[in-house]
Amino acid sequence: MGHQEAVMEKINLVYDPELDKSVLEMNFIEEVKIQGTDVNVAMRLPTYWCSPNFAFIMAEDIRDRVMEIPWVKKVIINLKDHSASEEINKGVTEGKSFKEVFTHLASNDLKEVRKKFQIKSFISRQEKLLRSLINYGMEKNMLNLTVKELNAHPAITDRSVLNRYLILRNELGFSNDPYDQAFIKPTGESIDPKEFSDYLLEARRTRMSMEFNSTYCRGLLDARYQTVLAKKGE
Repeated sequence: MGHQEAVMEKINLVYDPELDKSVLEMNFIEEVKIQGTDVNVAMRLPTYWCSPNFAFIMAEDIRDRVMEIPWVKKVIINLKDHSASEEINKGVTEGKSFKEVFTHLASNDLKEVRKKFQIKSFISRQEKLLRSLINYGMEKNMLNLTVKELNAHPAITDRSVLNRYLILRNELGFSNDPYDQAFIKPTGESIDPKEFSDYLLEARRTRMSMEFNSTYCRGLLDARYQTVLAKKGE
């Protein structure tokens, strides 16, 4: 694998925490330049006022993922056209925490924010998997499936949904042992079959909200940068 492909593969593992979509899928990466052992990543977001929290998380995750590549010695973040571009670019490139960069905004680091949106993504992915099983005709015993059984089930045709769900399980501190219960609450508790209908409805609301937000953000990004390109062409 070439250097450019290796970097892009790592960046594709970085997700917008609010949308549960890869930054590449969302078209947030404008350009990646490699100079020796340095990697410069230019980012752009849908609006000038996108949350500094989320922007910092994505920039920090890009830096950390790309730094996993053995030959990379430095990752330079270049977030463009954002209200906090200067602070985020300098802070993330220098390896500083959100609290160190935004002392006037942050009372702590971003662990709580990360966990909040990891839970939402976990629920959204879980709902997709459960719906796939229901549509396949498996209404009974879904909640008793093990990780191994879920992984092998013919209803699960979109492996990316399952893979991301399993990653989120780990990030929330749960095991993916083959004989672990596949579907649990974000707290680690079993889902009560008597409460399943209400649980699934709430999970569906979570998924639809995230999908609406991702569509909205894509529209804003496209409108913003198509407008910029049009002006440059005048």
